[in-house]
Amino acid sequence: MTQTKSGPIALLVTDLDNTLYDWVSSFVPAFYAMAEKAAAILDLDIETLLDDLRAVHQRHGSSEHPFALLEAASVTARLPGLGRDERAKVLDAAFHRFNSVRKERLELYDGVTATLKALAERGVPIVAYTDARIPNSLYRVNRLGLDHFIEHLYAPAARFPDRVDAPARETLLRVLPEGDKKPNPRTLLDICRDLGVRPEQTLYIGDSLSRDIFMAASAGVRSAWARYGTEVEPGLWEKLVRVTHWTEADVADEARLKAEAAGARPDATLDHFADLLNRFDFAP
Repeated sequence: MTQTKSGPIALLVTDLDNTLYDWVSSFVPAFYAMAEKAAAILDLDIETLLDDLRAVHQRHGSSEHPFALLEAASVTARLPGLGRDERAKVLDAAFHRFNSVRKERLELYDGVTATLKALAERGVPIVAYTDARIPNSLYRVNRLGLDHFIEHLYAPAARFPDRVDAPARETLLRVLPEGDKKPNPRTLLDICRDLGVRPEQTLYIGDSLSRDIFMAASAGVRSAWARYGTEVEPGLWEKLVRVTHWTEADVADEARLKAEAAGARPDATLDHFADLLNRFDFAP
């Protein structure tokens, strides 16, 4: 058991994507299956369609913009005079393909459910803090049954939500400003204050050294690096980058952030989510 500096951990704040589940391995295959089906329906060149989808992502500042397909330039050009709802009907099979592949591939990492259950039984509150906008993060929380363990989900609002699933309970959702983005130590400190736990008695777990671990260090919160979340299925990262919303300015900002965060070190490095129970002492 890791010796704690200020007593046991009284609050766990967790990232979602590639910390509790493999987001890349669920989203990327689903997205490409949708794009390929849409290209077949409309007789479009797939590379042209992917270029157009990336342009939509950049316009919205998110690689996970629901129904981006309906805004792609090649799609609207192929379906002149049709409204958004009419375009959606034409491409219904493509959207069904996305949902089918996503449901098939979206699952929690081994040990997540058992670990969250053990912490809940000890009376340790668990909250999630994510960059993924509410329509996307809330879907995954509901779909994977994480609402049984997570007391609150802190996530940024979406600028143009097409559809938002209802939270499992009224108190689950904590809406952050649309522009909230990690690393934001102020949001992490606000979470500690909301839950009535001091930062030094809080543990944050995430897969990004430059965003999650650096943020925790800046807030005076202890941290665990989910190293296992960086192990991506071969080829999928390149496919994600192909359609990402990142602009040249975003890439430059990321490089500056990595340089600034170079000295951040986690209190523990995890190869499995369940390692939390062996590396830290938890008590409410």
